[in-house]
Amino acid sequence: MKLFRSTAARLLCAAAAVVLGGPSAQAYYGTFDPDLHDYSGPQLVTFIDTDAAPLHCIRLAAKTGDVSNAVLGMVVPMVACTQEKNDECTIVAPLRAGLGQVIAVAGLLAGPDAMLGHELRHCRDRHFHPDGVPFAGKAN
Repeated sequence: MKLFRSTAARLLCAAAAVVLGGPSAQAYYGTFDPDLHDYSGPQLVTFIDTDAAPLHCIRLAAKTGDVSNAVLGMVVPMVACTQEKNDECTIVAPLRAGLGQVIAVAGLLAGPDAMLGHELRHCRDRHFHPDGVPFAGKAN
């Protein structure tokens, strides 16, 4: 039984490495042309590193009164999320290598750097796409 777990774990790591290193890993999620914004001053960004981002995202949305994203997170689990408020921003994402990043890469077809850049852009641009469609353009 130990041999199977070890072999399965190795296969999972190898598959993750192929997906993370593949040329399509930066697909739509990490590709964007930022709009020009005036500098609005410094912003405190807090990072929450977790392999259970979908649960943390629902909890963060509910805690901050973002009912639409809390409900959306129960229907379509988010692999990373951001909540902005004034000059503070919280990012929940799997930052270290592990199961959370494997799930994120499989769900987004984007590597960890693209995912983090996408979430940081939420802090800077304040909701640059409609809820639930990370590949869409800016929501006006």
